[in-house]
Amino acid sequence: MRRIIVHALGLLTIFAHCGLALDSTQPAGSYIRTGFTVEDGLPSNVVNAILQTRNGFLWIGTDAGLARFDGRHFTMIDFRGPRSAAQGVVRSLAEGPDGDLWVGTHFGLARIPTTAPGESDRWPSTFHHHGEGKSDEIANLKFTHDGTLWVGTNDGLFRFDHGHFAPVLSGMGVSQIEETSDGHLLVVAGLKFFEWDGARIVEHTELDVPLGAGGHEFFRVVRDHTGAMWFGTGAGVARVSGNSIHRYSPYGVPYAHGALTLIEDRQGNVWVFTKRGLFRCTPTRLEPLALGVSVRSLFSDQDGNLWVGTNGDGLVRFKNRPVRVFTTAEGLPNNIPMTVVARRDGSIWVGNNCGGLSWFDGRHFHTYDEKNGLLNSCVWALAEDGNNDLWVGTWGGGLFRFRKGHFTQYSTPQGLPGDVVRSVITARDGSLWIATVGGLSHMVNGHFRNYSTADGLSSDSVGAVYQDSHGVIWAGTSRGIARMTGDRFAPLSSPQEIFDPRYISLGEGPSGDLYAFSAPKGLSRVEGKQLVGVNTDLDVLSLADFERRDLWFSGGNGIFRLAVSSVRPMAQEGGAPLDYLSVGRADGLSSTQCSIGAPNMAITRDGQLWVATVQGLALLDLRRLPRTNRKPAIFMEEVTVGQKKQPIRKELVLLPGTHHLELKFDSIELASPEKIRFQYRLDGVDPDWLNADATRTAVYTSIPRGAHSFHVRASNSDGVWDRAGIVYNVSQRPYYYETNLFRLLAFLVVATLITSIYFLRLRRIAAQIQSRFEERLTERTRIARELHDTLLQSFHGLIFRFQAAHNLLPARPTEAKQTLESALDDAAQAITEARDAVHELRSSAAVTSDLAACVTALGEELAAHHRTTAANEYSTTFLVEVEGTPQDIHPMLRDEIYRIAGEGLRNAFRHARARRIEVEIRYDERELRVRIRDDGSGIDPSVLSHEGRAGHWGLTGMRERARRIGGEMDVWSELGAGTEVELRIPGSIVYRTYAGRSFRLFRRKTGTSS
Repeated sequence: MRRIIVHALGLLTIFAHCGLALDSTQPAGSYIRTGFTVEDGLPSNVVNAILQTRNGFLWIGTDAGLARFDGRHFTMIDFRGPRSAAQGVVRSLAEGPDGDLWVGTHFGLARIPTTAPGESDRWPSTFHHHGEGKSDEIANLKFTHDGTLWVGTNDGLFRFDHGHFAPVLSGMGVSQIEETSDGHLLVVAGLKFFEWDGARIVEHTELDVPLGAGGHEFFRVVRDHTGAMWFGTGAGVARVSGNSIHRYSPYGVPYAHGALTLIEDRQGNVWVFTKRGLFRCTPTRLEPLALGVSVRSLFSDQDGNLWVGTNGDGLVRFKNRPVRVFTTAEGLPNNIPMTVVARRDGSIWVGNNCGGLSWFDGRHFHTYDEKNGLLNSCVWALAEDGNNDLWVGTWGGGLFRFRKGHFTQYSTPQGLPGDVVRSVITARDGSLWIATVGGLSHMVNGHFRNYSTADGLSSDSVGAVYQDSHGVIWAGTSRGIARMTGDRFAPLSSPQEIFDPRYISLGEGPSGDLYAFSAPKGLSRVEGKQLVGVNTDLDVLSLADFERRDLWFSGGNGIFRLAVSSVRPMAQEGGAPLDYLSVGRADGLSSTQCSIGAPNMAITRDGQLWVATVQGLALLDLRRLPRTNRKPAIFMEEVTVGQKKQPIRKELVLLPGTHHLELKFDSIELASPEKIRFQYRLDGVDPDWLNADATRTAVYTSIPRGAHSFHVRASNSDGVWDRAGIVYNVSQRPYYYETNLFRLLAFLVVATLITSIYFLRLRRIAAQIQSRFEERLTERTRIARELHDTLLQSFHGLIFRFQAAHNLLPARPTEAKQTLESALDDAAQAITEARDAVHELRSSAAVTSDLAACVTALGEELAAHHRTTAANEYSTTFLVEVEGTPQDIHPMLRDEIYRIAGEGLRNAFRHARARRIEVEIRYDERELRVRIRDDGSGIDPSVLSHEGRAGHWGLTGMRERARRIGGEMDVWSELGAGTEVELRIPGSIVYRTYAGRSFRLFRRKTGTSS
């Protein structure tokens, strides 16, 4: 048996003394219990150690390794670093003075450096090993106030100093290391009790007999705040104060009632774990908290919640129950209370939905119904008048007065406008105002004055009536709010029509502001003659003022607390989040839906808030309700880019083209994570703050390039927002063509291109102008040549002829006449030549597109003219031959070729004295060739060598024309053997279809086809 107990103690992790803040006035069984198992992400249901570090996270040591808990999610921790061991059993945890986490495992002692929440997804660790095998297991860790780390192993107690284990007690498995206020250590090892006084370790054996421990049955020893010693032994739990010993029953049966661990919380209560379960020690007895639970570790977090690590049942959290719900178990006739009032004598009265009228005696409810004279038990409204009479409004039975245990009915026979009463109030003058579905009634001394739509009400269905602090009567109907002025009612205007609300009521804050509540509109404030919307998120039904500090609202989805100072600014702050505490099912409510009776909540003088819900009467002790001023610990939990999770860094840099980003955030809240509300916004993407859903994940499919700030803000568990929140930087890298440098380079390239095109255009224009000038100059030169070769030469000859005729007169008149006749013939010839020159200036080959035809026409004209002028001397034969297939020639080139050929023909007809003149036009694939041949007198070689006769421009002009159009001209001539002029122009220049033909030829050569 002893070996079994020793083994159990080896598995049991006893945590360092910490205060628990569970409310000692609550029954132990009333605490709210929440369990977490492997289905919730816990690595193992065997929990050996629990610790909360100063950054707020809860660390869980299990048989399957170490996990971190933020209140919602468990994060598995993998040890990484020199000499790191694989994940295994974690038995103990401790936080060092510097915030580092120390972990006791089966494979040695690990140290994990502290990190800010969300800054690391890797856990670098340093391992220290005491020995091999079993002696390397770490069972207990304890940092004392002087910063010393004490290590308990299965082989004894050690002091860990600068990476070395110094032995203090050897040969025993250590199951407890506890520090007292005077710096001593209380050590339980091998079921024996030892004390370390700083210099030596002493075993206490003097308590064996008084406690019945038999010398080796100590499991736990604690010194409480009064100095009393508590002992958990194999026989049970005992308290020693001075010379007195109190043993808690049952006690004395070895191993059956053994107290395996016990602690003292901040309220002075002692919690003890026995084989029967977990108990709280009252002054006289053990009060069960969780029976049948096998406890391996206990811990109290910073908010006083009790965490229990179990042997197979996972992790369990116990926290205070802010709300106590009364049901039929406490004597209510049913679980649907409709209305509640706190009377002046301090008693609580409840109207039930078809259950009668109940009152509370402090422990149970007692009920009046039909058998007691309440003819209709569907109670929906209650009010107390100045005579201490209780007025009861019912659904279908009208109004009842309850006085000294008797009921008196007032309904439609007595003048009430309707038998369905929704609200009753006692006015300052002692009269009653009754809201019914048939109208509003004013009851004075048993007489009724009824008001309806004829008196200004917007509807006869009146749901609420209220008298404000100024004595003004207000009525809430199914069509809106109306104010009484004189003996009539005037409706308030509203930007949104209220149409048939399921509930409407009115209430006044401590500053005198009047509020209206309706299901479709939420909370509105009366300002002058209109309603101004304040908040539409809260489905509120009514309000109650507590000590002019807090406003409590009942609602369709919970109970809410707002600070008085935060209500008025709600309408002015626009999108700013509202600070409010929400009380719901996690706080003990059976249902968050409150009833719609009037009033449905009441506050007693001692600060107890009673609220009627659809599943029982809820009670909150407002004076004992905890408050926290702690900011929410917000952190980035997870980042997913595309489908890949990224490590959390201080900044996220996205590659170009990222189209899917998920940013998951959370906060550390161990007690009430469901109360935390989040909002987020990404600068440059989200124009307004967005409310986060239950996933707490922001998803973006497109993020503009550049740096952006991702803001997250949240409320704490009391509903107070940290409006600054956290900022996480997100940068979207651009593609290279989206960078400013690329844009600058592109701009420079475009500017350079435009500039180049501009200057190229200027050059082309300048070249065109220059070309035109050159063409004009060339044309003027040609004209000069033509005139020189025709008119000037002819006129110059005529001058000599006329002078000769003048010299012959009067002596030789016959010869003078002949000379004059010859001069006249030469003048006619000069005129003909001048006409030809002018015709040449104005003519073009455009009269026909056929070069051969143009040349033929010109040659025949010259031949005919030659025959008339040289008929008596010789006759000339003119012939044009065409070889090859005629091609389409560019009109400008055709005109130039025509002019060259024309100049050659004129020279032949005028100067060669030829009998045969031929023109050969040859269309080859690669060139156009034009030959002009005659059998005339030929050209003097000296003339050919000097490019023509002095003062004549024929051959020179022909060569210049040929060069200008990209051709070549050659002249062959001998005296008496005739002359040949050959013009050659490449086909790529002269033929229009040369490029297309060349491409077709290329395709034929390469074997391709279209």
